[in-house]
Amino acid sequence: MSLLDWDDNRPEPEEYGDFYQGYIDLIDEPNIIQVLIQQGQRAYAVIKQLTPDEVSHRYAKDKWSVKEVFGHLVDTERIMAYRALCISRGETKTLPGYDQDNYVSQADFDDRSLQSISTEYDALRNANISMFNSFSQEQILRKGTANDVTVSVRALAYIIAGHERHHMNILEEKYGINISADQPKE
Repeated sequence: MSLLDWDDNRPEPEEYGDFYQGYIDLIDEPNIIQVLIQQGQRAYAVIKQLTPDEVSHRYAKDKWSVKEVFGHLVDTERIMAYRALCISRGETKTLPGYDQDNYVSQADFDDRSLQSISTEYDALRNANISMFNSFSQEQILRKGTANDVTVSVRALAYIIAGHERHHMNILEEKYGINISADQPKE
């Protein structure tokens, strides 16, 4: 499947649960693969500009650090991509949900270097772009069940991108991280 095959291929509302509507609404560009590529470039630029104080910053005592936000992006993308792979291959079993707060608390992201999280993010994003580009039109339209919600493969691509955009907006608005200056446009 070429990059152009994803043009104007937005998921329909019956392809995802109501919870994901906010993420999907954040993506209005016509080609989700291009969005994923540009987001990867933007994340790299953001990570490169962060200071040691910024990576450990929490905007409130009970909120994640900047490193934990990036780690959460990695975990969530990995889970959503796994769901996309399973559903594209015709999995009929219900895929499990996950508790994002528990995952972050068990991951020890603050003990890792931001560079190691960035390297993991980059490898995962590139692998997932290749995976989504490998799917046929039939595969991207397949639906399965994850966390007791019906979801399609193409909706999962949009969820990954919308989830990242949501958290980048939070980094800018609540953490004071400049995600716009001197970076590729999404």
